[in-house]
Amino acid sequence: MNTINASSAISLQPAASECADPRFDHPFGNPHHANAIDLAELARQLDAAASWEAKNRLLVQLAKQLPDWSAEQKTPDSKVAGCESQVWLAFSPLGQTENGARWQLAADSDSRIVKGLLALVLTAYNQRSDSGAFDFEAWLNERGMQRFLSASRGNGLRAITRTIGEHLQNQAAA
Repeated sequence: MNTINASSAISLQPAASECADPRFDHPFGNPHHANAIDLAELARQLDAAASWEAKNRLLVQLAKQLPDWSAEQKTPDSKVAGCESQVWLAFSPLGQTENGARWQLAADSDSRIVKGLLALVLTAYNQRSDSGAFDFEAWLNERGMQRFLSASRGNGLRAITRTIGEHLQNQAAA
């Protein structure tokens, strides 16, 4: 993994040999991926899926684009507390920008729908240095997603975004 160079004012991409971890090879919020999906594209797809069935199908399709983690990668340290389904997060530093450190994110879940929801989270937060500036819940509301989520899934999403925010804050303070 790359180390963060605090004196650098530009973002650094890891060398190809450092991208060997397949968990990070996904299109969500990754502008360097051949099939990159950004928030605008994801919003367009979610907005076009009017019913819960259509949104559910989209989530399943998105989930298929996230790499499955091996059992060895699903460690207690990477597990997110507060989720009904099992969820794991991994962080890899990409470099320093004028707004702070940028991190590459990866996620997995034992639930296909939750894994699709993780694709939404990754699109919102992957490779950003300003995680606190984005209101994920408001973005979900704009897409009409909150009314389709059970209370436990909503709480789980909040736990995931809180974990990401805390990780980034802790790293910035370090």
